[in-house]
Amino acid sequence: MKNKYNNSGKLLFILLLMITIAVAAGGFFAYKFLNAEKTSDNEMANIHLQEETIAFVHQSMPDVYNSLFELNHEIVMIEKELKRLEIIENEYPKQKKIVQDEKKMWSKTQKDLQTLIENLEKNIEPLFVAYTVNTEKGTELLASKKEELLASATEALETSKKQTVRLKNTEEKSFIQKIKEKISK
Repeated sequence: MKNKYNNSGKLLFILLLMITIAVAAGGFFAYKFLNAEKTSDNEMANIHLQEETIAFVHQSMPDVYNSLFELNHEIVMIEKELKRLEIIENEYPKQKKIVQDEKKMWSKTQKDLQTLIENLEKNIEPLFVAYTVNTEKGTELLASKKEELLASATEALETSKKQTVRLKNTEEKSFIQKIKEKISK
């Protein structure tokens, strides 16, 4: 009889251990799955500055950094729209003219944004180097150029957002995003 209870205790322990492992593994995969989208959105693929320079902009000019981040996001949205239009163009070759007109508009907007980012990068790099070489002179130069950079980035961002507002409204939400919205309400 003693053996019977001893075996059931071992079975219970093994069962609880397996349940704990399953819950932990499920939690890990859910965490990875829910956070998978965030990492791709945080990348600044269209910004061609070195990491140290981006960190400098984040620390010394947070508004300019936020504008760069948003400009990058605008370009990413436009790239997705261009891919979507490419698919439509391939599915409906007889309606190519309609799609091409739209693609031209988005390509021009994308090119304009990329040109603006390049100009911002050309103005930001010397500020970083000046600050790195001589902190006093770099700080003076930074103070004189900060508002100009911010104004340029803000103006381009406002212009771009007027066009991309319709992309944001039609952006498909993933199943997880819909669940997050329901939970947060």
